[in-house]
Amino acid sequence: MNALQQIQLELKAPKSKYNKFGKYYFRSCEDILEAVKPLLQATNSTLVITDEVQQVGPVVVVTAKVVFTDADGKETTVTAHAGVEIDKKGMDVAQTFGTSSSYARKYALNGMFLIDDTKDYDSDEYHNQVNQQANRGQSNQGQQRQSAPKNPPAQQQTNNQQKPLEQRYQDALVSIRNAKKPETLDKAINTFGNTKFNNQIQQACRARADQMGWSDAPPQQNQNPQQNSMHH
Repeated sequence: MNALQQIQLELKAPKSKYNKFGKYYFRSCEDILEAVKPLLQATNSTLVITDEVQQVGPVVVVTAKVVFTDADGKETTVTAHAGVEIDKKGMDVAQTFGTSSSYARKYALNGMFLIDDTKDYDSDEYHNQVNQQANRGQSNQGQQRQSAPKNPPAQQQTNNQQKPLEQRYQDALVSIRNAKKPETLDKAINTFGNTKFNNQIQQACRARADQMGWSDAPPQQNQNPQQNSMHH
């Protein structure tokens, strides 16, 4: 067994960092380096990491190169790439390059020492991880739906009530002219029964009822109950 194989077998890099947003633990580049240093010393090996920046089309890319050299001078090289978002909000150029460098270095080290941050598809752990991510997504969507207005029609009705009476009257005339059922006329008459627009609404409703051939004329408002009793 050569030195690299021995380190790959013995290396244990714990996930010591915690992502509060995603609610999961992860390992960083520093975690891997701290774990591998004693093994490098034990096998008389060295590890050198360098970065190279290049532009691929419109994208700036950081390439991390990890070179492992054993006691016999045999070298093994692994590279990994990460894009740089130069205009990332809240970060200056140095921070964006540093973030991309750490990301690329971490995955180059993963490749060198056979560290896999993902779970096997067939494992329970994989499905638990996927389900947790899906549940978090559904929870976020639910929170977004709860923050939106729950009853747009009721909100629209409230807005209509806040309109000036004259504007509501003009809107009612439009609704009466386009009425497709008698209930629309009844609603208009009930709404404006105690306002100064009562007579105009009554006339508009009768005209629409005659036009549509509805047999029953719209009900009269504010009739005196005593007048009705006189007919009995």
